[in-house]
Amino acid sequence: MSYKALMFAAAAWLATTPQVAASPPDVTFLCNRMPEVCTNMCWAVRCASPSFSQTLNWDNPDEDTAKKRRLSAGCQKGNKCNKGRKGPGHRGGKYTSCDEYPFASTSDSKFPNGHQVSRCVPPVENSRQGKALQTVYGRFKKKGFKSHSLQIGFGNPGSRGVKYCSNQKCKNDGFEVQDKSIKKREEEPLFKFYKTGSGMVLGSLTKIDTPSNFTREVDDQEQVAAHFEAWKENVDGEDVHVMSDTVLEEMPFEEAMKHFGGEGNA
Repeated sequence: MSYKALMFAAAAWLATTPQVAASPPDVTFLCNRMPEVCTNMCWAVRCASPSFSQTLNWDNPDEDTAKKRRLSAGCQKGNKCNKGRKGPGHRGGKYTSCDEYPFASTSDSKFPNGHQVSRCVPPVENSRQGKALQTVYGRFKKKGFKSHSLQIGFGNPGSRGVKYCSNQKCKNDGFEVQDKSIKKREEEPLFKFYKTGSGMVLGSLTKIDTPSNFTREVDDQEQVAAHFEAWKENVDGEDVHVMSDTVLEEMPFEEAMKHFGGEGNA
């Protein structure tokens, strides 16, 4: 899709869609650190059929329930992504870990409907996603919650290797699996992009209240300015560096595309 056509489509879609502001994300996935995982999540919330919400419901499931949900998603032990396996979505090489959305840790991952979206991704990326989730779940548990709504957001959605998160056309690249097949969605809702106090761009299909504060993980290469509050949280015996950031304002679509260096025009 050309840049001009994409701009026109964005304006038309925004003009006809009710804009209801939501709270900032509970967990922000840094897409530059997990491009394949963000690709899968953005396909699931924007391009899948049926698609899924960015607001999920964590219900702290027991292991048996989580296993059933992963089985329904096609991400059970011995799945299509593992070495020596085959089937729709199999990639081989380094893509040996199965990522599902909605997460097996949420009640939105219903079984046995099988509508969850899955993608074969590098294990290191799946691990980073899991650590981000365990960090926010740890906060919920410390407050005494046994279940809680979970709003997700996408940090640096225009990073290299990320698809569908900066409003690229919903053309399945052959690795997005749903209902055990490769599917395409005709409707293509568009992400909104937000400036943050730290300079990170935040992507969301849902309109976010501005200004509003949110807690997010700090990138390994990121230098946190002195005026931001930052700290470490222990997750499974490892320290995770997090910070308090601020959603400042929505970015004009053209500005977001320039920030992404044209990668959103594919």
